[in-house]
Amino acid sequence: MFDKEENQNLVKWQLDIQEELERIEHLLRGHIPGYDDKGNEVWKESPIEEQVFNDRGVREILKILTWYLNKNFVLSNFSEEQIDQRVLQFANTLTDFIFINYEDFGLDTKEKMKHFPMVIMNIVNTVEASYNRALNGGERESLRTARTVNQTEPLGRFQDYPSMQSSTKNKFSIFRPTTWGR
Repeated sequence: MFDKEENQNLVKWQLDIQEELERIEHLLRGHIPGYDDKGNEVWKESPIEEQVFNDRGVREILKILTWYLNKNFVLSNFSEEQIDQRVLQFANTLTDFIFINYEDFGLDTKEKMKHFPMVIMNIVNTVEASYNRALNGGERESLRTARTVNQTEPLGRFQDYPSMQSSTKNKFSIFRPTTWGR
C-alpha cells in the first residue's frame, strides 16, 4: 500500500512543473532569493530599476513557457533530430517575439537590453531540458520502471579496510565508552 503511494508521489513530483514555472517567474521579475528570519527560502523584490522585464513581459513569456513546459511534452517520444529541430524553432521564434516587443516588455534601456541574450539562452536551455526528458520516450519508460537502491557496504572511516574494522571494533578506547568494560 505504501509503495504504491510513494510511487504515485514520485510520478506526481516528476510531472509537476508548477514549481519550476514559479521559479522562472521570480527570476524574470528580478526577484532575489534569500531567507527569512526563520530560515525559510523567500524571494525578495528588487528595485524597479533593476527589473529587466515589466509585468506584461513576464506574463507573455510565462504564457509561452506553459505551452512548452508541461507533462505532454515530457511524456512524448521524440528523436534527437526532432528535439534539435523543435528547440531551434523555439529559440528563433522566442528571440524574434521578445525582440519585436522589447519596448512593450520593459526592455527600454541599454542596461536592460544587455540581459536579452542571457535570458533567451536560459529559457531555451530550460525548454531543451524538458524535451530531452522525452528523448526516445525516456521519461515514460522511467515512470514504468521501479528502481530500488540498497547499500551493502558499511559506512564509516574504515569502510575501505575490512580487516581494520574487526580488529578495532572490540579494542579498548578511552573515547568509546562501550569498550570500557572489556
